[in-house]
Amino acid sequence: MKSVSLVSGGTIKTEETNLCTVVNEDFFTTVYCVKDTECKTGSSTGFVAVKSLNDMCSDDDEHMLRLENEYANSRHLALQCTSVRSALSFSEFDGSPAIFFEWAAGRTLSEWIRLLHKKKRLSPGIKIILKLACNISMALAEIHNAGVIHNNLTPRKIIVSRVDDSDDILVKVIGLGSASLLPDNSQTFSSIRRDLLSLGSVLFEMFSGRCPYKKDHDSNLSGREENQRETLLSQNQLISFLTARVPLPLAKSILNLMEVEGLKPCYQSARDVHRELNEVLHNLDSIMSNSDAQIALGSLHFPRGKLYGHDSHLLKIIDACSRIDTPGNSRITLVSGYSGVGKSSLVESAKEKLKEKNIHFISGKFDPLQQARPLTAINAALNEYTNSIIQQGPHICLEVKESIMNEINVDVGVLTTVFPCLCKIVGKPTCNPTELGSIAAQNRFKFIFQLFVRAITTLFCPIILFLDDLHWADKLSLQLISALVTDMETNNFLFIGSYRDNEIGSSHPLTACLDELKRREITITDISISCISKVNVNALISDTLSMPQHMTKSFSDIVCKKTGGNPLFVTQFLQSLWDEGLLVFSLEDNAWKWDADASDAKEIFDDVGVLMANKIRQLPIGCQYAIKLLACVGSKCNETILQLFMREEEGLHDEQVGKKRKISDTSDDLFSMLNFAVDEGILQKDLENYMFAHDQIQLAAYSLIPENERGPMHKLIGNLILTSASDNEENDVLFLVVNQLNRGIAFIHEEEKIELAMLNLRAGEKAMSLATFLISASYLKAGI
Repeated sequence: MKSVSLVSGGTIKTEETNLCTVVNEDFFTTVYCVKDTECKTGSSTGFVAVKSLNDMCSDDDEHMLRLENEYANSRHLALQCTSVRSALSFSEFDGSPAIFFEWAAGRTLSEWIRLLHKKKRLSPGIKIILKLACNISMALAEIHNAGVIHNNLTPRKIIVSRVDDSDDILVKVIGLGSASLLPDNSQTFSSIRRDLLSLGSVLFEMFSGRCPYKKDHDSNLSGREENQRETLLSQNQLISFLTARVPLPLAKSILNLMEVEGLKPCYQSARDVHRELNEVLHNLDSIMSNSDAQIALGSLHFPRGKLYGHDSHLLKIIDACSRIDTPGNSRITLVSGYSGVGKSSLVESAKEKLKEKNIHFISGKFDPLQQARPLTAINAALNEYTNSIIQQGPHICLEVKESIMNEINVDVGVLTTVFPCLCKIVGKPTCNPTELGSIAAQNRFKFIFQLFVRAITTLFCPIILFLDDLHWADKLSLQLISALVTDMETNNFLFIGSYRDNEIGSSHPLTACLDELKRREITITDISISCISKVNVNALISDTLSMPQHMTKSFSDIVCKKTGGNPLFVTQFLQSLWDEGLLVFSLEDNAWKWDADASDAKEIFDDVGVLMANKIRQLPIGCQYAIKLLACVGSKCNETILQLFMREEEGLHDEQVGKKRKISDTSDDLFSMLNFAVDEGILQKDLENYMFAHDQIQLAAYSLIPENERGPMHKLIGNLILTSASDNEENDVLFLVVNQLNRGIAFIHEEEKIELAMLNLRAGEKAMSLATFLISASYLKAGI
C-alpha cells in the first residue's frame, strides 16, 4: 500500500491544521477534510474526505475488511447513484490505511436535525422536512436498485446540503462499511427490511427531533460494533412524540415503516415509501387543515386545574377570599392533609377562579433543602408581587413606592437587605439601617414588615399570601406570619397555608405557632383534605384517557385499590403502567388498552417517591443530571440562578458506564434537558422559574444521587454560583452559596477552608441581623 502525499515535501501530518481538519472521530476511524493543493487525488473540488483507521485498529483484520468493503461499495454505487460520493483511492494516510473520497459539502443529518429542533418556535415548515424525507427515501431506493443494502443507515450516515437559497436539499449517503450485496432470491425483502426499519427511525428523528432509541444509536462505545441496534422506545413514547409534531396520517406512515406493534407493515421497498411521502407532500395543505385540533396521542393528558371530590373545599376557600375586605373576617386559612391528596392543587384552583378579580394572589413554597435559608418562601412570594407591580407600568409602580416610603421612610433598608427584590420598586436605600441589638433588631424587622404589608394592602387590590408546605417553614417565617394575621391594623389581607398534618407533632414549631394563635383567639379557617373516592378516581382516569366512565370503571377499580385514592399515587401509578407498556394506546383502534391482570399484580410502594425515582431513571442521562442539579438547590429555582451553575464541567462518575463522562457541552444543553423534563411532567416551568411538579419528585431525584456524590455536587454548585455571580448578585445568593458549600464541606481542600470560613462568617452575621439566631449559630459553627 503506497503512502499518498497531498502537498510537496512528503506525507501530510494531521497537525497541519491549515491543510487538514478533523471533521469526525469515533472509536474506530477518523475522518479528515484535506486540501488537495496539487490535485493529486483527482478531486473535482480541491478537497477530499479522508477516512482512516485509528492506530489501535490499523492492524485489525476485521476493521480493515470493513474499510475495504466501504471502498468497494462506494466505487460501485457512485457509478449508478447520484446520492453516493465517489471513492477516489484506497491508500495510506499518516501511516494508517485510508479511503480518499470526493469531498461532500454540507452537514450530517443528525446535526441538521439538532439545529432544526433546537428551538421549536423557529422550526421551518413541515414541507421542508417532507421534501428532504422524499430525497432520502429516493436515495435509498437508488442504492437498492444498484443491488446494495446499506445495513447501518442512521442520521450520521447522511450528509445534507441546501441548494443555493431554495428549499431543495441534496443528499449524500455515506458510511457503507457494513453494506452488502442484495441477494437475488426469496431473501430479497428480508434484506431490504432492515434498511426500511432504519429509514423509519431516521424519518422519526427528522420529524420529532427525538432519537427513537433508548440510547443514542449513533454512539460508538468501546467494544461495541458500529451497527449494533439499540432498543426502540416504548410504543406509547413513539406515538406521543411523533403525533405531537406531525399530522396523524404521516405519523402512521412513519410508525408503520418502523413496524410499531399494532400496525401492519405495508411497505415492500424504499420506492413505496418515497411514493407515499410524495403523496403526503402533494396533499399536505388538506392534511394540515384537518389536523389543527390534533393532540399528542399516546400521552397521558392528566387534567390540569380540575378537582375531583374537593368542590366543597374549593367553595370554602373562595368564600374566605371573597370576604377578605369584611371587618372581623378570618385572616388565616389552613389546608391540611397527607402528601399527594391535592392541597396545593386546591389553592391553585382557587387562585385561577379569582384571576378576574382585583386581587394580588402571591405564593411561595418552603423546601426541606433550604431550611438553613430563612424566609425563602416569603422572598419568593414578594418577588412574584414585585414583578406583578412592575408589569402594570411605571405609574402603578410609582404609586406603590410612594405608599411604602410614606409608611416606612428611612427604614426601608431593613426590608431590602432581606428582600432585595423590593429594590425594583423602591430603589436602593441611600443609608444603612441603624444597628441595634439582636432582640431589638428582630422586633424592628417584624414591625417594619407589618408596616410594609399595611402599605401595599391599602392600595388598589387586596393581597392573598399563600405559603405551601408550612411543615418545613423556618422559625422567623412563622413569626412573620403570626405578626401579619394578628395585626389588627392590616386590612384587605388573607394568609393561606398548607401543611401535612401527619408530619407535625406537639414539639413542631408550626404546632407552637398555631397554638399561640388559638390562645390569642385568632379565627382560623381549617380545611382538611383526604383521599378521593372510587367514583372520583374513575372520573380522573376517564378524563385522562378521554374515554367514557363506563369503559374505564373496571380499570379504575384496580387503580383505586392499589393507590387508596391518593390523587398523586393515582397519576404516578398510571404513569408507571404507561412506562412499562401495561397501558398502551392503539393506533388501529384509536383507544387505550390495558393489561388488567398485570396491573392488578403490579407491586405498589407505600412511598410514591419510589415510583417517581423509577420514572426519572428512565430519562436520558443528561436529563437525569440536570434534574439532580436542580434537586440539590431546591424545589424551585429561578432561571437566572440556574444559569450561574448549569455549564460545562469536568464531569462526575457515571456508575452505569464506570468511567468519567462529560456532563454537557454548554449550559443550553442542560436547559434543553430541563425542558425535556417539563415535557415528561417531572418539572413545571412558570415564566423564569423551573420547579418540580411535586416536592416528592424533588426528594426522589435527590435520593438518586449516590451519597458519595452529593457532597462533590453541592460543592460544584456552590463554587460555580460564587465565581459566576456579579458583585451585585453575590450578597443576594450568599445563603445559597454557603449552604451548598457546607453540604460539600468534606470535599473542601485545605486552601479553600479559610475562604469558606469567611463566607460562613458573612452568612452568620447576615442571619444574626435578621435575628434568626439558631441559623446564625449554625453558620458560625460551620466556619470554625
